[in-house]
Amino acid sequence: MTTKCADLIVLGARGSDQSATKNFGAGTEVKASVTAMAGRLHDRSAATVRLVGIPYPAASGPAYTANVFTGVDHALKLLTTLGKACPDSQFGLVGFSQGAQIVHGAALELNRTQIRRVVLVAMIADPRRNPTDQIAGWSYGAATPGPGKLGAGTPIPKALRSRAISFCAEKDEICNWPSGGYSGHLSDTHRHFYESSEHAAQTGKQLDAILKTNGL
Repeated sequence: MTTKCADLIVLGARGSDQSATKNFGAGTEVKASVTAMAGRLHDRSAATVRLVGIPYPAASGPAYTANVFTGVDHALKLLTTLGKACPDSQFGLVGFSQGAQIVHGAALELNRTQIRRVVLVAMIADPRRNPTDQIAGWSYGAATPGPGKLGAGTPIPKALRSRAISFCAEKDEICNWPSGGYSGHLSDTHRHFYESSEHAAQTGKQLDAILKTNGL
């Protein structure tokens, strides 16, 4: 991946309490998935990819909601500034957990110019996952009928539906809240499932499929 303007610039939003300096500031899961996606893209085209972390205070606890709003604001500002600096680039939004909620929120606020240039909207373990949303979904071979822990979010706008995908593993309570509730600690599924090479490869394959569908 490059550090300059690229054919595809992916804005990555890390999960709660993940490092702002490692993995391009995008988090382990996002970096692994985008790397897998880029490998597939490079196998079929000469397109270049750049990953840019969305800077925001990725903390859990009482400030969580305020941090999500900050992340959405920073994502939109990055799209504007990088859009001007890299006029020939297209953009992707990819987030994990709290970062997925930021991507979800940003997708709801894109203006017409931004919508034209965003070719990928991907939410991995979205706490506001809406299982009835009319976008692509990937559950790694098992059913995930529940909504996100924070309730089903607003559906992705129609103009972005063909470019959007939501990822959720069966035993991840953050994006697949059990009908009987959940009272345990944060599951190992949520903390480690998506970062494994096997699952990141599956995620990357689906991301590349969205890009291919949308002409990249």
